[in-house]
Amino acid sequence: MRTADIDVLSCHVYADGVPHDQLAHLRRTAPVHRQDIPDPHLLDSAWVITKAEDVRAISTRPEIFSSAQGISLRAQRTAAAKKLDVGNFINLDDPEHRRLRTLVGKGFTPRIVRRFEEDHRALAEGIVGRALRLGTFDFVAEVSAELPLLAICKLLGVPEADRALFYRWSNVLMGAEDPDYARPQAELAEIVVRFRQYVLELVAVRRADPREDILSTLGTSTLAEQDLTDDEIAGFALLLMVAGNETTRNTLSHGLIALMEHPEQWQALRADPSLLDGAVEEIIRWASPVNYMARTVVRDTSLRGARLREGERVALMYASANRDEDVIPDGDAFDITRGEQRHLSFGIGPHFCLGAHLARGEAKAVLAELLRRVESFHPAGPVRRLRSSFVHGIKELPVTARLA
Repeated sequence: MRTADIDVLSCHVYADGVPHDQLAHLRRTAPVHRQDIPDPHLLDSAWVITKAEDVRAISTRPEIFSSAQGISLRAQRTAAAKKLDVGNFINLDDPEHRRLRTLVGKGFTPRIVRRFEEDHRALAEGIVGRALRLGTFDFVAEVSAELPLLAICKLLGVPEADRALFYRWSNVLMGAEDPDYARPQAELAEIVVRFRQYVLELVAVRRADPREDILSTLGTSTLAEQDLTDDEIAGFALLLMVAGNETTRNTLSHGLIALMEHPEQWQALRADPSLLDGAVEEIIRWASPVNYMARTVVRDTSLRGARLREGERVALMYASANRDEDVIPDGDAFDITRGEQRHLSFGIGPHFCLGAHLARGEAKAVLAELLRRVESFHPAGPVRRLRSSFVHGIKELPVTARLA
């Protein structure tokens, strides 16, 4: 394998899964690697960062590596989407990032998180029960997409009847490079406009009748007597819809694939439920539901002898860092008994995932219900993967369940 031939950023490369062999080669030979990107959907080039140590360092130095130019390498973003960046604080740096994160953090208090964890168990019981009555089914459509979607709708305060609309919007916005989801730029812009209108109409209702949900919190929150703007509210709601839905969906799907490939570990979990917390962490590490996050260099700097110049983009390869031999021995192995984790699936530093505890709780609720009721799962057709270097997505996962 020649380093010059490596491509770990083009979307088509991921149609058959993450190119872990290429990422491992870069970790060994060129951990800070400048790659041209032969993909019309993406920018022309970026620095590929594959070692966990460097991903951590860059993530905690926002004064040099900025999020404000976007956290993906997409070449085109609609003007409507850019307008909502003011509230989508994943695309902001401090102090704007800190201000919004502090405000919306009010919706993630321990009391609210505990209440939603109770909801997750009830949701998981109903979702899994309906799926298992089918015998053979698409795990994505029937299980892994359902719970995160219902959970996000509850968290935001969106009526359950609208969850199918949110599902379509999320697929299109996150899978724009995939032929199954790709839409013209004008249609993408229209979806963002419709989403903004939908959220703000619901916020107006919540201001008149507040409840314990995020939109009520956003609609009534102030900090230093500064109300959140409509674009800030809609921008954060968009972030939560996409990040809270897609990542957990794909974590669950990859988790089931790994457990089908390692049936002895499924049986170990069934025999000893105390292993479940560790299994969830291993699945999150193994899945790396977001392959990378991008940053923009805001002033010239050096890393491992490479000269990174102002305006250049860097791709923090979580999918590689989570298997870095220097941090996670035998990182290519799936092992639910691995113990203490140092994975980076939730990020690190100022942008550490605000909903990490909720994501863990959702995954645990579904897995606990599956383990209680299913003796084993078996593939019932080919796995269809998302054509995206950004999201490590599963579009379809046909399975047959053998009940306990």
